Amino acid sequence: MEKYINDFEVVEILPAPYSRKSFPGFGQISHDFHILEPIFRSERSDWKAALSSVNGIYVIADKHNGRVYVGSAYGDMGLWSRWSCYIGTGHGWNDELTNLINERSITSARENFRLSLVETMSMSVADETVSERESHWKNALLSREHGYNSN
Repeated sequence: MEKYINDFEVVEILPAPYSRKSFPGFGQISHDFHILEPIFRSERSDWKAALSSVNGIYVIADKHNGRVYVGSAYGDMGLWSRWSCYIGTGHGWNDELTNLINERSITSARENFRLSLVETMSMSVADETVSERESHWKNALLSREHGYNSN
């Protein structure tokens, strides 16, 4: 390498840290917040195209204490829009997560939150149907009783 170092030239400095994580497919999404953050901040086109084309149900697990939050995404830009909000705030404006992040700081989300996609649906599925599936997962995962869901 030393022999060739002077032959190299810097052609670009990326505006955000490079994320090698290409979109793995919907069934493989279970990533820590700090892995997703550069993907969303740089608006990786493969991730953005995929996640903005579907509605879905997701789980945010807090690795610090094992509690989970079950949420849903529907409307314009589907999951991409919803998860972008979490990346920006750490809490997505959910009451219990907002209290937690206000208490601990967004660093806690970066260190402890893992976002997982549990179910995807077409953008044409009615919002009520998405909400019903969200409720199903809240019941199945006991996220109202032992997690961060208060509704």
